[in-house]
Amino acid sequence: MLLSCTPRMCRRVFSWDYSEAPNNTLDWEEQMRLFIPTALLTASRRGDRAEVQLQRGRYVRILFTDGKTAEQSIGEFYFTPDDTTVQFRVGSIGGGTGLSSLRNMERCEQIRKSLRYLKIPVLRNRKRSLLFVESGLDTFGPGSAALGPPAEMATGELEGRQDVDPKLKIDVLQQFPRPQSGR
Repeated sequence: MLLSCTPRMCRRVFSWDYSEAPNNTLDWEEQMRLFIPTALLTASRRGDRAEVQLQRGRYVRILFTDGKTAEQSIGEFYFTPDDTTVQFRVGSIGGGTGLSSLRNMERCEQIRKSLRYLKIPVLRNRKRSLLFVESGLDTFGPGSAALGPPAEMATGELEGRQDVDPKLKIDVLQQFPRPQSGR
């Protein structure tokens, strides 16, 4: 599990899958052995500095220092037990800007591509309070875990909701489906 974090880092956790990586091993220890030097090498190719601050079991924390701005960021990576996923988050130390967030994500994307890991999209039933930005007022609907184990699901629940009319229009603010007016 990822350790406690600053508010900027806690916003999003991303995941990668290494089940189809070209090294043909599903062993997390072997993946970790390849991951650390690849992350350090990828950072240095970008002109950034990287230093492993902590490695404990399935967890590794890396300090990245941007080569252009000297801004520091922490990247935390965790190899999930009984799975082939790597959960990670990265955030600037001491505030940072939107540009630093973009550079962090670019750095992580280059690490992922170097390792040939797959992206795992994180899908949420999100309802944003503000149109273009994330905020603390956003709400998240129930995920698939709210349905319970597959053995206890009703017929059709695995395929999706049965009460949604496919002809309904989607609301601009991602509130699906849009309530029908009396017209």
